[in-house]
Amino acid sequence: MIARYASLLLLFCANLAAQTADKPGVHVRFRALAFDEAIPGANYLEGDTLRRLDIPNNAFTRETSYQGTSTIRFITIDEETLNPQPLSPEMTSALQRLRRAQAVTLQASDEFTQINRLLNTLQLQRTERAQKPSAGDQAQIEALNGRLKELSGILSTASKETEETNLLILRLESAPKTSPKNTEKKGRKGPKPTSTPTAEHTFQKDGDYLLLFSSAGNGHQILAFDDNEGIFPNGSFAFINLTGKEVEIRYPDRKIALRANARTTVKNPAPDHQYGLAEIYTKAEDGFELGHVFRALQNPDVRSLVFLLPVPDESHAIRSKTIEDRRPAEAAGAK
Repeated sequence: MIARYASLLLLFCANLAAQTADKPGVHVRFRALAFDEAIPGANYLEGDTLRRLDIPNNAFTRETSYQGTSTIRFITIDEETLNPQPLSPEMTSALQRLRRAQAVTLQASDEFTQINRLLNTLQLQRTERAQKPSAGDQAQIEALNGRLKELSGILSTASKETEETNLLILRLESAPKTSPKNTEKKGRKGPKPTSTPTAEHTFQKDGDYLLLFSSAGNGHQILAFDDNEGIFPNGSFAFINLTGKEVEIRYPDRKIALRANARTTVKNPAPDHQYGLAEIYTKAEDGFELGHVFRALQNPDVRSLVFLLPVPDESHAIRSKTIEDRRPAEAAGAK
């Protein structure tokens, strides 16, 4: 099934992206997400510098600034062949430092997400009760917000530590090494490649983008969404139709037709912090048939990427995969 979804995603990409030649001088900001499996250790070249980026499959990466040629190329480093010789004390120390920073980031990110969900739940309960929170509830909310500030500081420090350590590792890797004797013997196999091409994408213009990576053969295909201000704001839902057929999204106040391999952005008609329903119908021979009921909380501070996917052996059934995201404050402000 993953291969089928990946192929549908490739068709979607082909419908949206035009093939162009390289042209220098783009300046973009992007965030990345892997549609299938996460991509640890993805790297891209910016000028003469190799940048490291771990791409998860359950959330977008932090915003990354890129300035260089219009085509950005990613490679995946094979960790086992980065340095086949015994690691130097400096490299061992740097790798340990990197693992510590990554562990701090993972733990703090998980706690940050859990607290955000709890705050959203408390906000929803308060809205439903239509009354001011009790002194105890207010104290809890203030404590949670205080912890969010602490975690933001921890994440910022860990991000800086990770970046500095990655640069140190790259410098250590690029330092001249003494070749072992007899490595040039006739008939001896050369070293295994230390990296493999993963994906590339050509940016049409400067701006903000969401990059979606999907499996394609031995590498990945990149689908780029324009993420400039007003296109995919907080509080909206971006539906991507990967069912292979035309669908119709029906809210109580409107209907939205969405062809196969297309995308549309809509605003949930439900009031803020209330749940709204959308019925999603698939095209049938004599009209449309109900394939899925999509229920979502209308949160003005969150935007959602909703993938509409087919259900095996059920011609009109649909399932959805949702990725929630908060549009970065830097991207939401003036350029």
